[in-house]
Amino acid sequence: MDITRVRTYKNGSLDLRGRALTVTVGSTNPVAFSVHEHLICGTSDYFKTAMKGHWETSTSGSITLKEEDPEVFEIYMHWLYFETLPVQNDNPGLEGNTEYIQLAKAYALGELLQDTCFKDAVLDGILLKSRSNATDGQSWFPVGPAIRYIYDGTPEASPARRLLVDLYTYHGRGDWLTDWASKEDLPKQFLLDLAVEALETRACPPVPLSQVRGTCEYHEHQPDPNSCYLNRSASNRGKAP
Repeated sequence: MDITRVRTYKNGSLDLRGRALTVTVGSTNPVAFSVHEHLICGTSDYFKTAMKGHWETSTSGSITLKEEDPEVFEIYMHWLYFETLPVQNDNPGLEGNTEYIQLAKAYALGELLQDTCFKDAVLDGILLKSRSNATDGQSWFPVGPAIRYIYDGTPEASPARRLLVDLYTYHGRGDWLTDWASKEDLPKQFLLDLAVEALETRACPPVPLSQVRGTCEYHEHQPDPNSCYLNRSASNRGKAP
């Protein structure tokens, strides 16, 4: 521990007053979490609404999130108390992609809980992951299920969707789609968003395509130009080769 961080200012401390709420997450193997009411209601509009006086949960001090993943909610809890995301995975390839998957699930949870600060922190986590090198010395970007979780758990205008499209637009290669699309069902909306962004951000060529490509560029006789119909004389037309 850095000894210089032992001291802090009062106005920067957590508000840990009041009762603790019980949040039960999951259905098959539910996990119960305890969290300070002031803390979670101060950042999540979902919990702020749930704890209003006319809700039963406001009296019982407990709430159930049956459809959510306890492991993902644990990431949220860690961020509430420490403002860090315990997801770092420096392995290359699909092993490292598990960090992107966790961050994607966390963002979808933040969407449900209506926690803007948490969602912004998760997007920062995705950016930091994309800028860092894995143990093989290369940078890896989100593929497959990470993209699916974002698109399944966010509305159309989500900044998380825009971030994924921008990452692919600025850093992507064709094999990201041909190799991974055959293994994972990428959302069609993501592919459409990516195509639109690529077309809008590409540099406009100074001359028309018809002036850049030769007349035989798209002919099936390639690569032999002598067999082009344009090179046949009128007297040879219709004759057997």
